[in-house]
Amino acid sequence: MNPLKPIRIFLFVSLFFVGCGTISRGCAKYFGYDEVCVDGVKYIQFTSGASVKYNPDGTIATCR
Repeated sequence: MNPLKPIRIFLFVSLFFVGCGTISRGCAKYFGYDEVCVDGVKYIQFTSGASVKYNPDGTIATCR
């Protein structure tokens, strides 16, 4: 067995997890924010973090 194979698998998996959220942060950098749906709740993604989105009546915004 090639001794580098486990290292390659580890690097591939690491890069996959590093990429999570990168697109939303990129959109936020360009447009100012991005909306993301997670488990039925809508979040507003900024370049430095995220916040729950609220409706004008004060309830939490939901999504599908």
